[in-house]
Amino acid sequence: MRSRLYVAGLLFLSSVAAVAHAQSSGGDPLAGGLVSGDYLRITGGVSSPIKPQGSLRDWNSGSAIGLVWENWQPGSGGVGLIGYGFGVDYARMPLNETNFLIDFQSPQGGHATAASGPSAQLFVVSTSLRVRIPSPLVAPSIALGLGFINFRPSSVSYLAPTGNGAAKQQSRSGAALSVSGALDRQIVGRFGVYGEAQYSYGFTSLARLATPGGNCSANGCDVLKNTTIGTVRGGLRVRLGRGPA
Repeated sequence: MRSRLYVAGLLFLSSVAAVAHAQSSGGDPLAGGLVSGDYLRITGGVSSPIKPQGSLRDWNSGSAIGLVWENWQPGSGGVGLIGYGFGVDYARMPLNETNFLIDFQSPQGGHATAASGPSAQLFVVSTSLRVRIPSPLVAPSIALGLGFINFRPSSVSYLAPTGNGAAKQQSRSGAALSVSGALDRQIVGRFGVYGEAQYSYGFTSLARLATPGGNCSANGCDVLKNTTIGTVRGGLRVRLGRGPA
């Protein structure tokens, strides 16, 4: 019981200290250390297909990196509640051999017994609006994005009783919408850290399982024109230009 009271007391004192520091430095005490100005977000994480349809089923979760420029304007009492940004994201998704072997038929009509290939590539370019929720210790925020998504599957080599070969799925691209939630915290000087979870919905072109060099099986063709991707990431937020230290 005493230990719980001790921890609660420390959290309370930390909150009071953070608010006091923000007030003394002229910052917003409910912005988690955020001040107006330009920022650069350097991110790393994992991207994964969410309830994938058709050929998107053939690719697994993979590593993702990104770079985002962001701007926050001054607001009443400190920094404004809405920031805007522009970013580029890139991910690599390895082949899901199990799903590919279920979906794929060779040109001779037989099912493949083994498959391999480089990771598929995912590119996203987007603009975003981020709305922060006032808080003293961290800065929760919700972001809405609009941009362009491009998914590029790689060539897949397969082994089959009726003959070996290679097949390449069609690339898909189109407009993309995204929604995300994040937690930010300024650490020292110009540097802060953050974590974020994002859901992206791409209105992409219809793609086929494997062309040229293969046919669609019953589950292999896309029946919906979408690319649904979830990303969990974190990274460093760096304030650019002049501003309070």
